Amino acid sequence: MIDDSEDLDDRVYGRAAADLAAMREPDLSDFEPGEVDEAMLRAFETSGPRPEWLDDLRGRITRDSGSQTRLEEADPDEFPFRVKEFAASYHRLVNTSGATQLLVMGPFRPPFQFMAPDADPQGGTGDS
Repeated sequence: MIDDSEDLDDRVYGRAAADLAAMREPDLSDFEPGEVDEAMLRAFETSGPRPEWLDDLRGRITRDSGSQTRLEEADPDEFPFRVKEFAASYHRLVNTSGATQLLVMGPFRPPFQFMAPDADPQGGTGDS
């Protein structure tokens, strides 16, 4: 029997993967913030995402996109600034049309954050 936390975690991760597969920043607003926090804390350790969780997320994204989108690791130097949260993990979504999206994820709010290459840490895009 799957306990309630595993079922909830699976729904949170499934929603995130479906949105990421479509190259959209995940909308987890159907969940309570504390539920998302708990799910993400179970997926991450202090050094970053648990390898088995990351493999599962990659598989879900590939499956949900019909193999059109993949999640790759990215060098933090590609990002305009670093998220100063423990366990922040830097990635790139790439789809077969050539679109690329920088992504920071971790056990913080929001847990999946798209970042433009010229983003500004105060929330702007650098375009004045």
